[in-house]
Amino acid sequence: YTTCHYILRLYDSVRLCACSQMQIVENTASAVSIHYYSPVQSLEDATAAARKACAAYAKSAHLRATELVGVAEHFAHFDCVSS
Repeated sequence: YTTCHYILRLYDSVRLCACSQMQIVENTASAVSIHYYSPVQSLEDATAAARKACAAYAKSAHLRATELVGVAEHFAHFDCVSS
């Protein structure tokens, strides 16, 4: 690939991030997973969403793992634990 190709892919990633919403991709009484794009959203934003999701089960969110799957595409995985 050429430098131009990489720049265009980066541009497409940034453009995608600007209009992408954070999504809860797993929401159970024991676990929550959040899909988000930086720099529009952050781990702190994902944590806030996980806290709210776990609170529906009267539990607290505890960060288990994070994944970077693209230039700016992230997953954050949380356990919902009894408070």
